[in-house]
Amino acid sequence: MLVFDLKIVSALKMSALSDFHAQQLIMRHCMATEGTTDADYAMQVARLKDFIRNGTPTRAGRIVATLMQANEVVDEFKIRQISERLDEEEKQSDSKPQ
Repeated sequence: MLVFDLKIVSALKMSALSDFHAQQLIMRHCMATEGTTDADYAMQVARLKDFIRNGTPTRAGRIVATLMQANEVVDEFKIRQISERLDEEEKQSDSKPQ
């Protein structure tokens, strides 16, 4: 499981998804999880879950989009796990002398 997460983390860091494309993938995820085709409702869900804030995908939203693009299962645990891993990598890179 850890190897899989490292691949996703790397894909997320290298992902060149535009905000628009990421938002579309987030909306698709919210529509699927809520069982709706209503885009307005899906947007409300995305905002409620903090996948989109001020019209821009958040870190959690970008994780969702990357998982969706990779055709991987998206769940809250996986989002949290990947986000924590990214935090660790950022701390390590910030602490390295330049």
